[in-house]
Amino acid sequence: MTITHLVTANELEAMGRDARFELNQGVLRHMSPSGARSSMVASAIGYELRHYVQSQRLGAVIFAEAGYILERDPDTVIAPDVAFVRRDRLPDPIPERGFFPLAPDLAVEVISPTDESGDIRRKRALYDRVAIPMVWWIDPLRRTVAVHVPGQPVHHLTEFDNLDGLHVVPGFSIPLQTIYDV
Repeated sequence: MTITHLVTANELEAMGRDARFELNQGVLRHMSPSGARSSMVASAIGYELRHYVQSQRLGAVIFAEAGYILERDPDTVIAPDVAFVRRDRLPDPIPERGFFPLAPDLAVEVISPTDESGDIRRKRALYDRVAIPMVWWIDPLRRTVAVHVPGQPVHHLTEFDNLDGLHVVPGFSIPLQTIYDV
């Protein structure tokens, strides 16, 4: 497929489920399928986060495949491995078709061996630029997490630390070892 123009969120959606792309300021970025270990870690953190968020009625936890429109004209659409949106920010009604018309409050990115370092750097810069309130960059290989919160230094955690939701998911805390030992 050769595309010679900036792509819109609507055009990306029209490509269908088999189009494994994100959109960065109108430019398609291919997304490779995740590795087995990365997928298991994403499922583990997503499950724990979803259980907590539902029990506290804080909002919604959404797994990969959901797109979020971060910018318009040119459009930027991302699909983090796991995302959280606060209850008061959820669209009403939730769109039956199309992407979420907002940025998540928490984006969880689980680094897979298929992820290119340049793509990770671009996505980190994007998340910083649009000021997503919190991003967890989980590295299953190194068993670490980098917590990004706008305006604060990056906080690095090891498998022996607890991962906290801070002000974004208040009260959420999980020992990192539990998500790596799946």
